[in-house]
Amino acid sequence: MLFADNVDRKLLPKNILILNGRKKWETLVEFCLKYDINFKMFELANNNHFNISKKLKPYTTYLPEKQYYDPQYYIKNLDFEPEYIMNCRDEEPITKVEYELSIWYNTKTQFDKRALKFFTSKREQDRVCKLMGIPTIDEGSIDDKIIVKLDVGDSGGGTGYKVADKKNHIVGPNDLIQRYINYDYVCQQHAMVDDDGEYHIYNHSIGKFGNGFIVGNNVPYLYQYPFTQFPKEDIDIVEEFYTKLKEHITVKNRILITEFCRERNGKLYFQEFNSRPSGEFEIGTFDWKVGKFNTLVDYFTNNVQEEIEYYQQNIEIYFDNVRSDELFGWGTEDGLKITTFPHSEKIKVFNTKENKSYCGLYEK
Repeated sequence: MLFADNVDRKLLPKNILILNGRKKWETLVEFCLKYDINFKMFELANNNHFNISKKLKPYTTYLPEKQYYDPQYYIKNLDFEPEYIMNCRDEEPITKVEYELSIWYNTKTQFDKRALKFFTSKREQDRVCKLMGIPTIDEGSIDDKIIVKLDVGDSGGGTGYKVADKKNHIVGPNDLIQRYINYDYVCQQHAMVDDDGEYHIYNHSIGKFGNGFIVGNNVPYLYQYPFTQFPKEDIDIVEEFYTKLKEHITVKNRILITEFCRERNGKLYFQEFNSRPSGEFEIGTFDWKVGKFNTLVDYFTNNVQEEIEYYQQNIEIYFDNVRSDELFGWGTEDGLKITTFPHSEKIKVFNTKENKSYCGLYEK
């Protein structure tokens, strides 16, 4: 972890509750140890998910499901009052635990009931986007191919979906139906909400999809961090989304990532809002690996630079996706090749308070 030295300890919390033992939190624990921040970390027992961190095992208490998802367990057993609750999952059961504990302890990490529903339901995200006038993918006509996603539940990393013909699909109670589109690219935003509820977009990154020639159609194979060459109309939609969102949900002190998708020969659509950091947060893909900043430092000190200097650029290729024609997914660590290049670029941080600077404008 870089750019985390000489932080003013008076600005840092004394106690943190961490609700997951995932790889994403490896640098969070490193930060806590570095600055003597007291923390307790919990994870679901007998969970064989590949993102469970072996490195964090000595610091993690593994709980059976009944205790893990019960807010009263933490209230009765914690020997401190947390100032922050860190949760890197956005499924309803554990996010509801976070919500209830944040109210009980009056933590700095806060979100309202509207945000709880928005965090955990893809249909709710689609509904709110429509209210805000942000484009979303339509359900398609009867003769269209569709993609069927889970509205709520465990479906991260490009999983939890199926492709079907709409005329043959019987809609289930937990289905989100979208027209199957040919992807050109996805536009991702690494962002943070500060103590005043204002959103800060640090940077954008791009994910490219195959078109059926060299790489299979709709197979994601290449990602670049950061990326500043998106059309202005794309960036305008993204920034409009963030500016309007704070009028629909209330959130304070959160690290998150959003994703928009561009249809091939079509327009940009909202795709998803993830109320937690992306994968690879633990290796600094979105911040200290490429830019001279550390999101955790900004998060705990409530201080974000107006402009950030980027000194490297990451190019990632998922060779396993290419070999297996895997649709939409992120691939695996074994199939991932990351190449880092020297880079020199200054990117202005967009924030919803000022709503003046654009991440798409930069200086070389």
